[in-house]
Amino acid sequence: MPDLPSTPRPDPPERRSGSIVGPRLAALLVVATAVALTMLFWPTLWQGGGLVGGDIYYYYLPQKAYYAECLRAGTLPLWNNLIGNGYPQLAESQTGVLYPFHLVLYRWLDLNTAFNANLLGHYVLAFVGCWLLARRLDCNRLAAVFAALVYTYSWFPPRISLEWSIIGGAWLPMAVWCVESFVQTRFWRFGLGLTIVLGLQLLAGHFLVAFLTQLLVVGYVPLRLWFAGRDLPESTRASRGATCLWLFAAFAGSYLLAAAQLVPTWELKLQSQRSGVTAEHDPAYGYIPPQYLWQMIAPWDNYFDPEKFESLKDPHRPATNRVEAHLYFGLMPLILAVVGLYGALRDGNRRLLVWFAIGTLAIVYTPGWLLPLTNRLPGFSFFEGPGRYGILATLAAAVLAATGFEIVLRRLKAAAQPVFAVVVFAATTADLLWVSGLIHNAEQVPDPAIKSLSQSTLQARFAGLPEPARVFNEANNIPSLAGVATLPVYLGLSPAAYYDPQLMFPPPNVYPFAEATPTPEQIDWLRRMGVTHILSLNQINPIRWSARALWMLPDDCLNPPLARRPTDAFWVYELEGSRGRAAWRDPESGPKPRIDDYTPHRVQIVAESERGGTLVLTDLAYPGWQVEVDGRPAKGLVIDGMLRGVALSAGQHTISWSYRPASVDWGAAISAVTLISLLVLGHLRYWHPGLLSRSGNDPLQPAPHSSGLQSVP
Repeated sequence: MPDLPSTPRPDPPERRSGSIVGPRLAALLVVATAVALTMLFWPTLWQGGGLVGGDIYYYYLPQKAYYAECLRAGTLPLWNNLIGNGYPQLAESQTGVLYPFHLVLYRWLDLNTAFNANLLGHYVLAFVGCWLLARRLDCNRLAAVFAALVYTYSWFPPRISLEWSIIGGAWLPMAVWCVESFVQTRFWRFGLGLTIVLGLQLLAGHFLVAFLTQLLVVGYVPLRLWFAGRDLPESTRASRGATCLWLFAAFAGSYLLAAAQLVPTWELKLQSQRSGVTAEHDPAYGYIPPQYLWQMIAPWDNYFDPEKFESLKDPHRPATNRVEAHLYFGLMPLILAVVGLYGALRDGNRRLLVWFAIGTLAIVYTPGWLLPLTNRLPGFSFFEGPGRYGILATLAAAVLAATGFEIVLRRLKAAAQPVFAVVVFAATTADLLWVSGLIHNAEQVPDPAIKSLSQSTLQARFAGLPEPARVFNEANNIPSLAGVATLPVYLGLSPAAYYDPQLMFPPPNVYPFAEATPTPEQIDWLRRMGVTHILSLNQINPIRWSARALWMLPDDCLNPPLARRPTDAFWVYELEGSRGRAAWRDPESGPKPRIDDYTPHRVQIVAESERGGTLVLTDLAYPGWQVEVDGRPAKGLVIDGMLRGVALSAGQHTISWSYRPASVDWGAAISAVTLISLLVLGHLRYWHPGLLSRSGNDPLQPAPHSSGLQSVP
């Protein structure tokens, strides 16, 4: 493929210095460095250990356990029947049901290994992506490695308990690399690459970092083309508008590519607790107190005293914590970023000034000062955590620090350059490793509890029950690891019924169970929701709870995440008078219905009644669930504001509920058509470029059958 830019670009720094390291060897060394750093920061994960703390066991592992079990059974978990009364797991998005890496890892590896490999692999991906971006921005290879170190290991390690931040953040520099590569070369493959990268980021799960990436791309493209475009080739500068449109078309294509995830998620969003700003969902959550921004310059003044952070919080604002409010690039990188900014001002390097503006705006946003304005804009009011915008500031700091590193390196004598590089890399790595040990809410443990899941005593006991159990418990989603449905619900994007004051568990608070006396309204609610058992961390008064004691037993898998001793027992009680999973709305209608089949996407019940009545399935009524009676479609009913029901005539009937959401079909169809279109377009551009070109000198035209390989300057 010919080098399209008409304006000659300077030789890469290593060519000018006579480096004999080829691009392939350099790439291998970068990957090796990325892997080695994961071993340094997360040695226990490499040795088969795991993580405990934060939302690891309360949120992520229960979803992933269910996901892995479904994959091994040969099905995609569109619906999860183990959290609350069920929820659309594909639509909730944080599991990343359709994310290619998840589909492979959780299908073929055990749960703990898959979780670790996913985290470590995305650390490597983030490092390599940032290296590629820095190289494309004309940093030499060593400076680009420094940029990757700063980006990957300053923002991510303290957030190790937030799986989505690492998986989503890994694609951020790769997306900007595609943009920068396209404006420099105008090769189509980089436009297609942008669509794929943004699409994968959307499929990965939590959409916040994807939103921040898109925000960065939308702002970066026009600034790069019209404000900082003097170094771009003449072909790009002559067609800025067309180049911008092509990039935005690639941007839009990512939504179509990820439609299989986005369409069901949009359906859930419209009827979720996040359809508006509520006390449970305030975008100001996770802000950085303004005084705490001093951490960027003096971490020793902030990180040793957690109580000092608490004193900086505004009691009249939503909650935040030290992990959400973390923003530290390293002292050496900060100094070198200032050097890089000075060099940009001195040389009039507008491209670096763009990065400085991005970083500054991100830092200004982190305290939440601009929320009264941005909450009126699409997207900003949906996502929590202004402190999370610090990831953009971190990428900007990494780019500026790499530039400063190269400026200083060039001014040193040849003999001093290796010493400077070693000192900077060693000091920065030690600095970031030190901080990651001080600011985090998850610990590495050599023998994670999840490895004992197959020995769970609670799982064995509940599996022996004649009907699927639903437990009311004090441990959020953790008991679902034992294969039982759990209440209350702990979800990020949840069906609104779970947060509707008219439908949710009536006040007052009953935690801890052992000290509470539930009201008659609360007991009635538990019975109507199909709660079959009470799972308590301590002995309760069975008379108060209208329950009878069943088991008192420890659990090797569930005890450690709750910081309990191995011998501490769980107390299990059977709730009297519960509907269970299936019941007549009027108990006098007939004998208790029998559940013949209960799988994620299908429930089959046999019911008999002499006078007919309304059958209740105590699972969530949600779009896509269809009911048949004796093989014929029937009209589903909504019982008690949220449960599934159907009217039956007298006699014996077989009732089948099946989950066939139209949103999943539409999303899958759009994604499939988009993927096929991209493959066809890529094929034609590579093998038959003339078919898509109006002239032989199309600036987006690669040479026929060319590999298109171009060294990154």
